[in-house]
Amino acid sequence: MPKNTPSAPSVPGAPGVPGNPAGPGGSAVTPCPNCNITSQTAVSVPSNRARTDLGVGESVDVTFSLGAATWTFSPNEGMLSSTSGSTVTYTAPDRASTVIITATGGGCSCSITFHIIEPSGIRMVRQPGTQRKHTFHRASTGFIADIYFLPETVSFEHCSYVESDVDAVGTGCFQQYFANNSVGHHPNPNPISVGPPTSDTSGSKVNGFDRISCDADKCDGGWTWSIPWSFQVGGGLSKEFTTVDQVIAITAAGRATISKAGASASSEFNDPTEVDPLF
Repeated sequence: MPKNTPSAPSVPGAPGVPGNPAGPGGSAVTPCPNCNITSQTAVSVPSNRARTDLGVGESVDVTFSLGAATWTFSPNEGMLSSTSGSTVTYTAPDRASTVIITATGGGCSCSITFHIIEPSGIRMVRQPGTQRKHTFHRASTGFIADIYFLPETVSFEHCSYVESDVDAVGTGCFQQYFANNSVGHHPNPNPISVGPPTSDTSGSKVNGFDRISCDADKCDGGWTWSIPWSFQVGGGLSKEFTTVDQVIAITAAGRATISKAGASASSEFNDPTEVDPLF
């Protein structure tokens, strides 16, 4: 007589895969075509709440199609709100990973796979309605920036960040000065929290803003701070994830330009004084 055929292995990330194991005595496998796991993220933006890419620390509800189930996950990274029930909440770990969550109930078992994503970069946008920072007859400029964590496909609302202080490196007429002097950019010493995205394409918006400015004598040159950024989830360990250049350019005519993470501002030497109240 032919031997019993073992059940096909579950395919990670493919809900509805048959998974009823052979019963006592080697009885034949019973297909489970209605076995699947659906998911819904805690945040409503990005609008695809059934996505299986999650930001570090992000939460998602997972529901077993056949009712009450026993839940497991592998590797043991992150947290399940319960190991039983028809719906449980999974909270992603604070580092990148691929996690398979399995539900077993009603004689069936199926799985769903989540890809956990760390921040990969930031973008800045001049805050709408704000003014520059410029002093008449100074090579100076500045702006107020809103900050967004990338990628925009997930939420980093449970993260916070810090910038590390570094010395500036000069060019042109400023090269020797910055070579001889240690000049940092004095970042905020305490972690700043990140909120959810504001749209499907925005990235996760930081709960705060950046004040970015420069002031110098007019001459041809400039300077750059290459600033390391680190994130953490809750009170967890921090991890550096990107370096952001804050770049200043000055001309002999006194035009000043400053840029950071895609946002910028410029002022002419003879422009009237303009200082946003947020400075």
